[in-house]
Amino acid sequence: MNHVSYKIENYVCVIEINNPPMNILTKEFREEFVPFMEGLKTNKEVRAIIITGSGDRAFCAGADLNEEGELDDETVYQFIKEDNRNYDILNEMPQPVIAAVNGYAFGGGLELALAADIRLLSDNAKLCAAGVKVGLVVGPTRLVRLVGMAKAKEILLSGNTLTAEEADKAGLAYKVVPQDNLLEEAKQLAEKIASRAPVAVANVKESIHRAFDEDWDGAMEDEIGRFIKCQSTRDHKHAIEAFFNKEKPVFTGE
Repeated sequence: MNHVSYKIENYVCVIEINNPPMNILTKEFREEFVPFMEGLKTNKEVRAIIITGSGDRAFCAGADLNEEGELDDETVYQFIKEDNRNYDILNEMPQPVIAAVNGYAFGGGLELALAADIRLLSDNAKLCAAGVKVGLVVGPTRLVRLVGMAKAKEILLSGNTLTAEEADKAGLAYKVVPQDNLLEEAKQLAEKIASRAPVAVANVKESIHRAFDEDWDGAMEDEIGRFIKCQSTRDHKHAIEAFFNKEKPVFTGE
């Protein structure tokens, strides 16, 4: 692959957007990234995912404006659907996804970070919903769910660039760390997640999504169903046995 590089170690897959210097989302990237992520869904050697940008200048500075400039009324819808697959697939992954945001996350790059389950920011990160700056709508659906309506309006309508500290204060970040420590901090968190029971982790992620989107009764029924499903797994029974034996459980995803 040319625009997506990766390494799998300790059940963690570290993915780099490899399109320097700004790691923009091109047609070639989409054609590599989406099928790659589809393949990771069933990879038993991957229990957590980190996505970051190559270099230290940008996580992802958004879509290729040259591509957008060529769109017309007949092609724009298909383009947006294909572009949205970059983000939607992160929500669909059974494994939790950590965005290690190094540098600029603008436009579609911000969308990519918002679609991750957890965002870890370098202290030089810059986040911007740049849609209004170029006459477009970018980010409302995800951003309002993360920060609420009032803050989302402020960010989206102004087009202001947020520093890492401002993004953290708005509730967008798990943590802000020095640039040099970013990937190591992300790996530590990913490896901790990867050490937990994989079936339970995948079900917790999906249950959180359901809890947000459904009414109380529907969400609670879903949660109970997932508890019952996990209760019958080998990992659960092993964890209970390990607890009473004062041992550390080793999960297999069964």
